[in-house]
Amino acid sequence: MDNFTLEDNEWDDNDYHKQVRAQTQQPTTTADDREFKIEEIGDAVESMDNKKAPGEDGIASDIYNHIFQILPKSITAMYNGCL
Repeated sequence: MDNFTLEDNEWDDNDYHKQVRAQTQQPTTTADDREFKIEEIGDAVESMDNKKAPGEDGIASDIYNHIFQILPKSITAMYNGCL
């Protein structure tokens, strides 16, 4: 990966890059921020394609769907924590 990406050195930042770097340090809150509802997460989990390979987490969609059926509040809280 080092061969394909530049080193991130803040000393080389121009004004634009300094602004972007500063913005990433600020929490992102907007007027329309709201927590996910259990129904929204449930719909998203149900729409996952069971025929695709698991993602980086290694959890297959059918297993994730089963876990959501058992722990819907916990899964929703996890997503809201990330939000």
